Amino acid sequence: MKLSQYYLPTLREAPADARTEAHKWMLRSGMAREIGVGLFTLLPYGLELKEALEARLEKDFFKDGLELSLSPLQPRALWEESGRWESYGGMYKVADRTNRQAALSPESEEAFLGLASGELKSYKQLPLFLYEKATRYKDVQKPAAGLADARAYFVMDGMRFDSDRDEAEAFFGEEKRRAENLLNDLGIDYRAVDTPDALVYYALAEGYKDVLALDGKLAYMMEEAPIRYRLPEGEAPKEAEDVYTPDARTIKDLSDMLGIEPARCTKAVDLRVDGEPVFVFVPGDRELNQKKLEKYLGVSGDKIDMLDEETILELGTFPGFTGPVGLGEKARIIADRAVTAMDNMVVGANKENYHTKNVNYGRDFEGEVAADLLDVAEGDVSPAGEPYTFCEAFEVARIKKPSAAFSEAMNVGFLNDEGKEAPYISGGATWRTGALLAAVLENHRDENGPSFPLHLGPYDVAITVANVKKEEQMELAEKLYDALAEKGIATLLDDRNERAGVKFKDRDLLGIPLQLTVGKDAAENVVEFKRRAGDVEKLPAEDALLRIADALKD
Repeated sequence: MKLSQYYLPTLREAPADARTEAHKWMLRSGMAREIGVGLFTLLPYGLELKEALEARLEKDFFKDGLELSLSPLQPRALWEESGRWESYGGMYKVADRTNRQAALSPESEEAFLGLASGELKSYKQLPLFLYEKATRYKDVQKPAAGLADARAYFVMDGMRFDSDRDEAEAFFGEEKRRAENLLNDLGIDYRAVDTPDALVYYALAEGYKDVLALDGKLAYMMEEAPIRYRLPEGEAPKEAEDVYTPDARTIKDLSDMLGIEPARCTKAVDLRVDGEPVFVFVPGDRELNQKKLEKYLGVSGDKIDMLDEETILELGTFPGFTGPVGLGEKARIIADRAVTAMDNMVVGANKENYHTKNVNYGRDFEGEVAADLLDVAEGDVSPAGEPYTFCEAFEVARIKKPSAAFSEAMNVGFLNDEGKEAPYISGGATWRTGALLAAVLENHRDENGPSFPLHLGPYDVAITVANVKKEEQMELAEKLYDALAEKGIATLLDDRNERAGVKFKDRDLLGIPLQLTVGKDAAENVVEFKRRAGDVEKLPAEDALLRIADALKD
C-alpha cells in the first residue's frame, strides 16, 4: 500500500478524553474516530489491523468452523423463546412502522439456535461448528475505554452443536487450548476467570472498569472473589443485654457510641426476594455482595428489592435496628459464615433506638449460613490463605461451556440415534475483536506509539522516502516495494510529499516492526534499515531485502 493513496489522519496529541493507552494510540495513529459516546468508525489502518486479527482467529481458532452471517436485527419472538427479552440488561430494542418489535442483538445464541432448529434435525448432521464476524450492540453505561467497552462492538462469534456430551466437552478443552495459545502468541497479558457458564479471558491493563482479584494462577472478578474473612479476636461468651443507642442507624454511629470495633457489629440488610421477606446479616465492616447473594439464592437481581418500611414494622422489627434474635419464625434469616463465628457481637434489638450486645450465634439465634456473602477489600486473602492482588482488565474472549440450557429454554433440538427428540448440546466462543485490538495496543507500545511484533499487524515493513522530489530515491523505493510484494511481504510505502520528520513520526505511530529509509544514499543503492526502536544500519538495498527475509523467518 502506498500512503499517497491512503487515508491516515494521525494526531500529534491524544484527545483529552482518551482514558486508556489503547484508546489514545488508536486515535493518534489514525486507526479510528469516535463519532459518539461509545461509537467508533474504523479507518483504513484500524480496519486492516482488525482484519489481520480476524485472519489469525480464523486460522488458529475457528479453523474447524463454517462462516455465515446472521442478521443483527432479530425479532422479539426469538428472544422471548429464550426468556431474555425482558431480562437482558442494556439491549437496544426497536420497532418498525407497524410496531413489530426487534432487538439489535448483543449476543448470538438466539439467532444460532433459531437457525439450527429448522435446519439441523438429525444426529447425523452433528457436530457442526458455525461462526460469524459481526457487530453487536449494547447500551453500555458510561463507556470510556475505547473499543474495549464500545456500544457497537466487533466480534467473531461461534456456536458448536453436538449430540454427544463427551464430544462437546472435548471440543471445549480444545477451544481452551487454542485460546490460550493464541493469546500467548499475540503477547497479551491475560487471566481466565472460570464462571459457571464459560471461561472468560481478560486482558490486564490500567484504566479499565473491570477489576480482577488474582490468587496465583487463579483469577476472579473482584466483586465475586471468595474470601477468608478475618474475625475479631475471640472472647468468652457474655450475657446478652439491650443497650440504648439513640439515632445509631449506621455502623459508624454504633461503633463510636459503644466503643466497639465495627467488625464486631452486625449489619442487617432487609430485603424482599421474589416477593418474600429475607433478612441478611453480615459483619459491620463489610458490605453485602449482590452477586454472591444472587448466586446463593439462585435468583436474578431483578427478583431482589429492599424491603419497605411498612413490612419491616409488620414483621416485628424497626428500620435501622433490625437484628436476628426472635425473627427466625417470621422471616427467612441468612447469615454470612463470618457472623456465626463472631463472639459477643452487637445486633439490632428490633426496636427503635436499641441494640443488643453480647449476642452469639447458636445460643441467641440461628438461621441459614452462607459460606461467603461479602464484598472483597484490600488485604483480603483467598480460601487458600494467600493475599489477593488486584488489577484492572477488560474482556477479550468468552469460551462457553457445553450446555443444553438454551436449547431446552427455546424447545429446539434434533432426533438422536434412537429416534427420540433431544436438545442440542451447544458451546462455542465469542471473541471481542475490537477489544482484542485494544489488548494488542496495550501490550505492544512505547512512548512513541504502538510497536508490533512481526506477523501481528497488517504490515511488516515500512519504506519511507525521505524526499519524493528526488528521482533516485523514488526509483529505489519503488524497486524495493515491488521486490517485497513479489515475495508476499505486506509493505507500506510512504511516498507522500511531506517532511521526513513527519513521516518518521507517523511510521512509529503505525508500529510497523521493520523499517527502511530511502534517503540521500539512494544513488549508491544504499538504504537505512532498522527494527522499530532499534539502531540504524546502512546497507546495500539487496542486503536489506535479505535481512527482511531472514527476520520474517523467525
